[in-house]
Amino acid sequence: MKALAASFGRRGVGYVLGLSALVLLVGAAGMYALEKDVPGGLHTYPEALWWTAMLLTSMGSEYWPCTGEGRALFLLLVLYGFAVFGYFTATLATFFMGRAAENPRAEVAGAAAVAALHEEVRQLRAELRQRPSPIDSTASKQPNE
Repeated sequence: MKALAASFGRRGVGYVLGLSALVLLVGAAGMYALEKDVPGGLHTYPEALWWTAMLLTSMGSEYWPCTGEGRALFLLLVLYGFAVFGYFTATLATFFMGRAAENPRAEVAGAAAVAALHEEVRQLRAELRQRPSPIDSTASKQPNE
């Protein structure tokens, strides 16, 4: 857990969480202001806060914005939610890949294939060194004057 916390610290997860909390609070206030007068809309700030939290975590909700401004804010919140979800997924994947790379017994993705390619390149270089140069062979084939 300490390694995970250190990894998150290096990648600025705290800043992203802080920004996400701000987006949650401001987004909920915006949705409340835009959708409070709509029949069946978000009539209280806690309701708008819950709705926005479910939206940002990709859980969804039964409510869909009815006003044009509410739909625009909805789109921005959804895009932010997807971006942050992708960020956290990539951060966790990077952490686990790094942990696997530190383990001498774990094969990093593609390491065996890369090692095989290195060996093949070494063999090809050795073969090329043993062959005569194409420049030397063309010089010897030129007609005498």
